[in-house]
Amino acid sequence: MKTLLQLSLAGLLFLLHAQAAAYRVGDTVENFSLINRATGQPMALKDFAGKIVLLDWFAWWCPFCQAAAPQLLDGVHEHYAARAGNPAGIPVVSVGVNLQANQEAQTQNFVNRAEYEFVWQDFNRAVANRFFPTGGQPLFAIINGVTNSPSHRPWELIYARQGYGQTVFPVADFRAAIDAVKAAVVPAMPPTLTLGSGTAANGVTLSIRGRTGVVYRVESSADLVGWKLEQEVTLSSETEAVPVQLASVETRFFRVVAP
Repeated sequence: MKTLLQLSLAGLLFLLHAQAAAYRVGDTVENFSLINRATGQPMALKDFAGKIVLLDWFAWWCPFCQAAAPQLLDGVHEHYAARAGNPAGIPVVSVGVNLQANQEAQTQNFVNRAEYEFVWQDFNRAVANRFFPTGGQPLFAIINGVTNSPSHRPWELIYARQGYGQTVFPVADFRAAIDAVKAAVVPAMPPTLTLGSGTAANGVTLSIRGRTGVVYRVESSADLVGWKLEQEVTLSSETEAVPVQLASVETRFFRVVAP
């Protein structure tokens, strides 16, 4: 009896662990690969870096999948294709994930109507169960593939929905999740300074490398303690030669300061 009880508890703990492992909105999705139906070759989630990914698990015979396909085609895929991405200009890619093996002709007819950009195969639900362990279809997951977005982490699950039993789908909710993703913030390039020809008495030429249109402060010092503004420079190109007429012959050091 004790052995049976221990086995039952172990089984219960295993099930609880499996359920706890399912992704929730806000989680970071681990990279995974599935077979691309068109090529027979594996494709990875990270192949869509820089994009927002809509995963749509389907089976051709599922009436709820049949209802969802035209709504997502019109409300999501064509909507963002016509606008070259979400409001931040981030491309949105629609990936159908096929759950039904073997029935190729029927599946292809469904795919033709849905007009997915890519179709992956997940016959044993190995990936689907990480998102929706209770089964059913259609299943939807939206994942952010943008790095350095101020709104979401890279590969963050930003929306998930089970569609079993439904014939009308909340396209507005799909769009709201997609539209909330902000474009990546490009880290500011630190300016660099190169000393050219010249002398303290006659002035020197400095080569400043930085961001076009940004105002930089050129400062000088005789002792690396006190710094004096020589002039402000707005770069008209990424690298620009700047002549500087120095006020003091004691100047030995220069620096460029970003705003």
